[in-house]
Amino acid sequence: MELPYEVLVYIFKYLPKSDRKSASETCRSWYLAANDYSFLKNKTVILYKADLNDEISPLQIFEDSDILYDNFLFCEVELSNKLKNFWDRNGVNIRCLTLQNCDIREKVFVNILQKCSNLEILNIENCKDLFMSGCLLEGKTEGLLATSLKKLKCLSLSGNQYLTDALFSRFVETAPELEELNLSGCSLQFHLGLVKRFYPPGSNIYDNPSESVLTFYFVHQFLTARAKNMKRLLFSKTLIDGVALKSLAETEHLKLQYLQVHSCDQLTNVGISSLSNYQFCLRELDIGLCTRVTDQSLVYICNNLVNLECLNIQRCRAVTDLGVVELQKLKKLKQLNISQCDLISKEGIEKGICSYENTILEELDINSLNLEQSGLIMISEKLPNLRMLDISYCFNAVTDTSIQLIFKNQIYLHTLKLSHCDKVSDAGLTGMGKVETEGQEDGNITSSYDSSITNNKIYLGSRAEEEIVRDARRKYEVMLLCEKLSMESYSGYSLARFRSLRELNISGCNRITDVSLTYAFSFKELVCLNLSRCQQITHEGIMHLVKNCPSIEYFNLTDCYNLKDDAVIEIVRGLKRLRHLELRGCNQLTDTTIQGIISNCKKLTFLDVQGCRNMSAELVCTLGMQLPTLHTVLFSKPGPYIDDGVKNRSPAPTFLPTLMRKLRIH
Repeated sequence: MELPYEVLVYIFKYLPKSDRKSASETCRSWYLAANDYSFLKNKTVILYKADLNDEISPLQIFEDSDILYDNFLFCEVELSNKLKNFWDRNGVNIRCLTLQNCDIREKVFVNILQKCSNLEILNIENCKDLFMSGCLLEGKTEGLLATSLKKLKCLSLSGNQYLTDALFSRFVETAPELEELNLSGCSLQFHLGLVKRFYPPGSNIYDNPSESVLTFYFVHQFLTARAKNMKRLLFSKTLIDGVALKSLAETEHLKLQYLQVHSCDQLTNVGISSLSNYQFCLRELDIGLCTRVTDQSLVYICNNLVNLECLNIQRCRAVTDLGVVELQKLKKLKQLNISQCDLISKEGIEKGICSYENTILEELDINSLNLEQSGLIMISEKLPNLRMLDISYCFNAVTDTSIQLIFKNQIYLHTLKLSHCDKVSDAGLTGMGKVETEGQEDGNITSSYDSSITNNKIYLGSRAEEEIVRDARRKYEVMLLCEKLSMESYSGYSLARFRSLRELNISGCNRITDVSLTYAFSFKELVCLNLSRCQQITHEGIMHLVKNCPSIEYFNLTDCYNLKDDAVIEIVRGLKRLRHLELRGCNQLTDTTIQGIISNCKKLTFLDVQGCRNMSAELVCTLGMQLPTLHTVLFSKPGPYIDDGVKNRSPAPTFLPTLMRKLRIH
C-alpha cells in the first residue's frame, strides 16, 4: 500500500537533505515527493567544469525533465549560443542565476537575461571578460531588458575588477526592487580627487556615469536614492574606510539588516561609531579581519546594536578582554566568531558571554584563542545550547578532561571542530578510563590510569621514543577498558553522545587511534569527516567507522600513512553517498585503490591522490571516463602535491604541532 503524496512530503520535511536525496532514488512516487516545490525551491543545480557545448550536454537532462528547477549555478564553464533551447525552456522559471569564472560573451549574456524574466537573484562573480569592453548592456536597458530585472532583489557583482560606474548603473537602473548589493572584491574607489575629476560640481551623475572607474560616490548616490528598499550590503575586500562607512551609515531612510565589510583594513572606529548610532536595526555584522577595529568599536556595537544576532570579529587583533566583556549586552546573539584574537583570554569570556547561563548562543568559533583548560570547561557549562563549536588550535585548552565536559554539556552539537588539538586521546573521545572521584566538584574528571612510565628503570631512548611508548600504553589500557565495560557501566562521556552530529574535524589529533573509531564513532547523520594527519588509524578502525557512519559524503584522510588498500576498499564499498575523498599523502595505496573506486564510487565528484607514488598515472587518468560524475582529480607523480593552491614538496614535520603549542605557551 502506497502512502499518499501529501503524507510522503510531510514525512520528508523531517529528513536532512542527504537522506531525502537517497530516499528519492527508491521509487518514482518517492522521487516526486522528494522533489516537491517546498524542497525544490531550495535546491541548486551546480554545473562545474562541464562541457555544455558537447553533443551530449549535461543540460539535456534538464531540458527533458518534467521537474523545473529554480536555481542554477554555472562555475568555470563556457556559455554559448548553442544552449538556446535550454534557456527557452527553463529561463522563465529560473529565480536564482549564478555565473562564477565563466567564459561568456556579451551577446549571449543579454540573450540569457531576456529569457530569465523572473530573476530574483543574480550573481556574476569573477567574469572579467564580460566587463572588459565596458559596453555590456549598452543601449539595452530601455528596450529589450526594460522588464528583465524588474523582480530582482539580490545583485552580486563581486570580484569584477573591470566594473565601472556606467556598467553598475546599467544593472541597477532596471531593478527597482533591489534589496541586496554585493560589490566585494571590486576596485571600488574612495578618493575625492577622482570624484571631482569625473563628476564636476553641478553635473548630473546619472546622465554621464564614468566608464573608467567604479566610485563609492556613485554607489552611495544610488543607495541614497534606494535607501528605503536596501537591506543587505556587502563591501568586503575593498578600501572602505571610517569616513565612507560613516557617510553610508548616516544615509537617510537606510535601515540595514546585514552588513559585511570583511577584510577591510582601512575601516576605523569612526565608521563603526556612526554605524552603531544610526543602523540600530542591524541583525548581522561581519567586521572580521579588520585590523583597525579595537575595543572601542565593540563598546559602540554592544551599547547600540542590541538586535544583533550574528557578529564576526575574527582576527581583529586589537580587541582585548575589555571589549569582549561588552558582549554580555547582546541578549539576542546567536552566532559569534572571535577566533584568532590573540589578546582575548578566559577572563574576558567569563565576564562577557559566560557571565550567565547563555541559552541563546548557538554557534561559537574560538579557534586559535590562547585559553587554558579551565576556560573551555567554563564555556561548556555556561553555553548549553551550542549547535556549532570550533575550538581548533586551542592547544592548551582542549584536553581529555575538557573534551569530556563538552560531551557532557553540549549534547545538541551538529558541528564540532578541534583540528590540531594534539592533547586529545582515545581516553577523551571514548570516555573510557575516566571516572569522577569522590569529593570532587561536579564535572571534575580525572584519569583512572597513570600515563607515565611506572617502572623504576632508567629509560635510555629519546624523548620521542618515550612518548611513543606512552601512547602505546594508553591505547592498550583504553582498549582493555572498552572491551570490559559497557556504555552504562562507566561514568565518562563518549563522543557518541552527539546523536545529531553532521560535521566533525579532528585533523592533526595524532593520539586518536582505531580505539576511538571503534567505540566512539556511531553517527547516522554524519556527512563531513576530517581525519587528516591522524596517522595511527588503520583498516581495523575504518571498518567499524564505515559500518556505524553510513551517511558520510566528504571524507578527508590526508597524510594517514598507515592506511592501505584494504581500508580504502572498505570505505568505497560501505559509503554509498561518498562524493568527496581526499587521500593525499597516503603513500601505501596502490592501483588496487583506484580499481575499487572505479567499481564502487558511482557518485564521486572529487578525488585527491597526490603523493600516492604507488599508483599508475595511466590508471588514474582513466577515472574520468569510468566515473561520469567525477569532475576533479588531483594527482602528482612524483614530488610535490598541491595544498590550497601552493605546491607542498614534503609533509609537515611531525614536531610542528608541538612547536606551535610551545610558542603559544610562552
